[in-house]
Amino acid sequence: MELILPLWFVFGLIGAFMGSMKGRSGCGWFLLSALLGPIGLLLAAIVPKKK
Repeated sequence: MELILPLWFVFGLIGAFMGSMKGRSGCGWFLLSALLGPIGLLLAAIVPKKK
């Protein structure tokens, strides 16, 4: 139980990094990935680069 909150925070950080590398909002991807966890990371990975 003590590991869940830090793990979701790490998901948020990774999602924010992946989103910002694709030209998207880092804050938005942090929130999405932190709320959805692994599903948010999957979404951040498959979203196309912003032109």
